[in-house]
Amino acid sequence: MSKIDDLAKLILDDVMADFLEKDLGSDALSGEYIGVAVATLESKHCAQGSYSRVDFDLALKQLETNGYVKTGPMVPYENQPGSQVLIIAIFSKREFVYLTEKGYKAAQKTTQRPNVPGTTTHISDSTFYQSPIGIGGAVNQSTSFKMDNESDVIEYLFKLLSQHGLASGEQGKKGVAELVNTAKTGDLGKAKPIFQRLFAGAKENVKQLAWAVITAYVSKQLGL
Repeated sequence: MSKIDDLAKLILDDVMADFLEKDLGSDALSGEYIGVAVATLESKHCAQGSYSRVDFDLALKQLETNGYVKTGPMVPYENQPGSQVLIIAIFSKREFVYLTEKGYKAAQKTTQRPNVPGTTTHISDSTFYQSPIGIGGAVNQSTSFKMDNESDVIEYLFKLLSQHGLASGEQGKKGVAELVNTAKTGDLGKAKPIFQRLFAGAKENVKQLAWAVITAYVSKQLGL
């Protein structure tokens, strides 16, 4: 399976999660609804360096070609005043991505959301939910918090680091706070080195989960 195929599955899973979060009916799959912002998806999958913007564009195009997703909003072509040629057409401004019925069925077959083994994780623009998760010697049946709560985001990321033996004590929590405070400005380029330092020893799925939490939190802060 190619790198583009892998990214296409990740994007489709994000669009599916957004559809479920909005609690829409099946009729929405045959029309246009406001889905996930393209900028949010691109930031999530490209900021960490695993994928390039070209990879993202090709993956999204692949999903559109397969009929799994559509983009919008659709707007009419604006003809220049006084032009001798009248063009009648509509095109997508590609501001958001939304799910089709075909895409819904495909997303149900396989999901690629970043998960810690043995957990079920769902991240939306507003809420994080994970169940169950082991922290230290205990296992909590669920972890849930609002993505606009900075202290909750810091606490979760710190526990994630602690769980995998990557940080402890006040110094560790200060490092996580520095990461979150830097990221919330919207400059993920500055946040990335801090993230790499903190999560250098983590497994790839843990890195993906942590970065997904950060990008979702930043998107919420920026109103994306």
